[in-house]
Amino acid sequence: MKKNLWILLAISALIAMFVISGCQKAVTPTPTPTPTPTVAPTVKPDVDCPKVVSTEVFHYYDAICENWCPWDCPSCGNPPCESCEPDTAVYCDLYTNCECLEGIAGEGCEGPVMTCDPTPGTFMIVITFDENIDPLKSSCALDPANWEIKVKNNERIVTELNAEAYDFEFDGKQIKVYAHVSECGENKITTFCGDCGPATINYVFCGLICNLNDANCYAATVNGPYNGFPYPGVKAAPTIADEITWKLGGNCVVADELGNYCCGFEGSDCCVEPICETCEPCPIEGSICQ
Repeated sequence: MKKNLWILLAISALIAMFVISGCQKAVTPTPTPTPTPTVAPTVKPDVDCPKVVSTEVFHYYDAICENWCPWDCPSCGNPPCESCEPDTAVYCDLYTNCECLEGIAGEGCEGPVMTCDPTPGTFMIVITFDENIDPLKSSCALDPANWEIKVKNNERIVTELNAEAYDFEFDGKQIKVYAHVSECGENKITTFCGDCGPATINYVFCGLICNLNDANCYAATVNGPYNGFPYPGVKAAPTIADEITWKLGGNCVVADELGNYCCGFEGSDCCVEPICETCEPCPIEGSICQ
């Protein structure tokens, strides 16, 4: 009897073990992730032509005018006037800051009156693109005839002038344009002389108005001996700088190093330049002393 009891207990224990193990949840092994193949990004070919990023204008004192100027001096076309004609007595009464007119003798006089430090009237336009420029494919930009450059200032007597480009330089993303401008004219000033009539000041002003020195020189040039006098016609020194605009002729292309090109480029800049000043108690408008 005891023997049968032990056998039954053993069989019951075995049955219990099988039942318990059968109720356990099967363990699923964690799968190893399959590596994703790296796909190289698709590089789109550059098909865009260069774009103008900025235009900057600066004074540029070109030493070539010490012996020779690449433009016809003393003639100018802004506008044509008697004071620009060579070999006339008008040089006795001509007021100018132009280096190329310094020392030219008139009939019966020593020559033009220099109103301030002589200058060749040259300046530089720096045009920056968004990529390097190919000089060979863009060689039409080396032709001065393809450039239209204007100088605008409502406080000049001649409010819009044509400037003349005479030299060029390719420098990576930049095209540098070297140009010259001069303003010829006559300023009529009414003096307190009764029946004398207005005084006519013949003048030629070379260069840009970018700072207070330029503005004061302009006033001294166009007013001649009456500068600072309270006469009708006497011009005050300009309070705004020149604005320079440029256009590249419609048929001239500018190309990048891949040969992508476009036409019809243009831009502008105001040639505002600081100068060192001796600050007085009452600085004029636009002075760094304010």
